[in-house]
Amino acid sequence: MKSHIHSAWNRFLQEMELAKNYHMPYLLDGIGAATFRNPLLDFLLPSLLYVNMVAILDEALIRFIDVRGLTVPKKKYRNSLHGRIEFLNDKLSIDNYSELQSIRDLRNKLAHEVSEHATWETLDADSNTIDKELRHLGFVGERKDYKYFGERSAMYDCGEPNILSAQDYHFGVKHDDQVTMEFSFTKKIHKSNG
Repeated sequence: MKSHIHSAWNRFLQEMELAKNYHMPYLLDGIGAATFRNPLLDFLLPSLLYVNMVAILDEALIRFIDVRGLTVPKKKYRNSLHGRIEFLNDKLSIDNYSELQSIRDLRNKLAHEVSEHATWETLDADSNTIDKELRHLGFVGERKDYKYFGERSAMYDCGEPNILSAQDYHFGVKHDDQVTMEFSFTKKIHKSNG
């Protein structure tokens, strides 16, 4: 039953790995102070990723119900993630009912309560639960082990006027030594006018 859910989930896992390592590109310059984690990003990023993660789960449950030709009785179940989890639990189609309802509950709090936030640890644990459920429902296979990477080139002459030297930076995510997501930029050092 692999579909766009499979690619959306793998993209999410790559984005999560990249976001957890947001501070690592600074290590490429050897600037020690810049490698400290930013408390604001550590506060915001897990919550934003969490909402996206649960949206993928909800889309998977909608797709599962549709592909199986199931009809959700409107009088008994709401047209919501809560209703879909309840319905599929009653049909014995899901494995992690209580965990999924807890995940849904946190997602709702993140969306509607300004004081709520997710942590990296919560995001990791709940992504494992969702991954197991997506595997159980047939959307994904064994979880890929995505790893952050970063590299920079040696300084080089880029041939531009008033540019002393340039350096290329590449960072992203790999799986089995294959780049799956990459970002790059060039840092240029300008000649002094003084």
